Amino acid sequence: MTVQIRGQRVVLTPLTPADLAWLVRWERDPAVARFAGQRFDSLAGACTWWQAAQADPRHVVLAVRLPSGQVIGDVELVEINWVRREAELRIRIGDPRYRGRGLGRDAVRAAARYAAGIGLKQLFLRVDVRNVAALRCYRAAGFRSLGRFTAGRRKADGLADMYLMVRALDARPGGSAGIGPAAADPRAAAAD
Repeated sequence: MTVQIRGQRVVLTPLTPADLAWLVRWERDPAVARFAGQRFDSLAGACTWWQAAQADPRHVVLAVRLPSGQVIGDVELVEINWVRREAELRIRIGDPRYRGRGLGRDAVRAAARYAAGIGLKQLFLRVDVRNVAALRCYRAAGFRSLGRFTAGRRKADGLADMYLMVRALDARPGGSAGIGPAAADPRAAAAD
């Protein structure tokens, strides 16, 4: 069964190869690359990245879609640690027409529900201190700052200070979810 995690205004689904052209386009957008960095610059590079993510039981990649099915962004749970039951959250609303409308916050909340449903207890993220919109989004979605640090060098801006933020996750209502690599695969999980 294909998983669909419904937010109030967005739906998270597994990212597919058909979605990768959008990611390549967003990677080339300076507004996205400034804060999210750049992982690949071609469709071939995106395919290699996607295949590696699919093979890694500690990595979940989801598309952020409008109810119409249009892809507007992506969400990742990376470095899933099944012992500590935590993961790093990464998100972007790549389509500039949909930024600043609260869709990122909705996607973060939906991703947090999904993470709790697969047995995670905490999400953390790193965010550039200059990314005011993202900070507002994360705080509204329940994240709190743990501290500030200087991150590595990015091509565009040099060194950047980052906040480390965390959010504790609520236990899934109605019982516990599976814990382990198979549960991290959104294609194998029960629909939320």
